[in-house]
Amino acid sequence: MGGILVEIPEDLAKEFKGHEGHLREILLLGLRQLKIQEALWLYREGVVSLGRAAAMAGLPIREMVRQAIAWGIKPQWSEEMVEEELA
Repeated sequence: MGGILVEIPEDLAKEFKGHEGHLREILLLGLRQLKIQEALWLYREGVVSLGRAAAMAGLPIREMVRQAIAWGIKPQWSEEMVEEELA
């Protein structure tokens, strides 16, 4: 199996002390959060719909709504949008 070699600066490496056995989980959590943030930014800017943002982040729409609210973004819904997202 291939892989990527990542060099972590010393000051950041200190933050991993005691968590060396969990580096994979840390990377996956960070990647998940990055995807959510990027998708929410695109939604906030009006580039994508909430449904598209959820798909980009790999989340169900309900969870994306929760994430949006947590980031101070108020999702805008109309009956037409709901029908479109469910189609």
